[in-house]
Amino acid sequence: MESLESWTAPASLESRIVTTLEIANRWGYGLAEREISGLLYGGPEDDAAVVNALASSSAVTFRDGFATMKGRDELIDKCVARRSSNGKLATTYFEIAEEFAKDLLRLSPFVRSVAVCGSAASGGLEEGDDIDFNLFAEDGAKYIVYVTALLLGVKYSLRHGRRFSGGASFLGILRKVTCVNVVWRESDCRPFARQDPFLAFELLRSVPIAGTEHFAAIVRANPWLRLHFPQAPSKPAPAPSLPPSTPSSGSPGVATRRRSPVRPSCVG
Repeated sequence: MESLESWTAPASLESRIVTTLEIANRWGYGLAEREISGLLYGGPEDDAAVVNALASSSAVTFRDGFATMKGRDELIDKCVARRSSNGKLATTYFEIAEEFAKDLLRLSPFVRSVAVCGSAASGGLEEGDDIDFNLFAEDGAKYIVYVTALLLGVKYSLRHGRRFSGGASFLGILRKVTCVNVVWRESDCRPFARQDPFLAFELLRSVPIAGTEHFAAIVRANPWLRLHFPQAPSKPAPAPSLPPSTPSSGSPGVATRRRSPVRPSCVG
């Protein structure tokens, strides 16, 4: 891996925009004009300079306030539709996410941090989307945390499933409300074995709602993130919201925080 001392951002602003959009497109969405400068590969840039580069690039489709790579123009329409639906869904989704985090922390003291990811985190919710989570757990507790979260998901499907009637099914009979994408153990992420821009972007986009200090410590323990996104370590922490969980013996308490839902600036 290239060292932090020797690494430099790609030469041109356009190439950095292209890299950023290629990463976003791989996740299946475009990016809003007003957020690209903050999510830019290689670090933030002036908004006006980014807009000028978007407008002049032959590799990018830029319209209706969103950008995507040429050949992925359908993602613009997806962005516009999801921007419209996100505003009325975000508050409800984050309330359910916080409720789920509270329950999980109460049932499983091995959880160190809970982060919302996917469309809820990126501000591109559509009716029927489930709520995606990345979980951080103590070593030796990966599978018990996963099973606990899975069983807890049944409760949330029973309680909130009617609000997710247009989404995927859970166990073939219930509507899926929560989805655990991954459970990372402490030893998995200090540092991460994967050190690519796609994982870096996922971490940049995640919204920690529990164990924010632990999440920040994981970011600090992975300086390679700054090879791709120098802004990651300085990403503002969400405001406090949830009470701490009861930690297992020898582990630090889990501080809990939340980002207030806002009108979307991106789609995922």
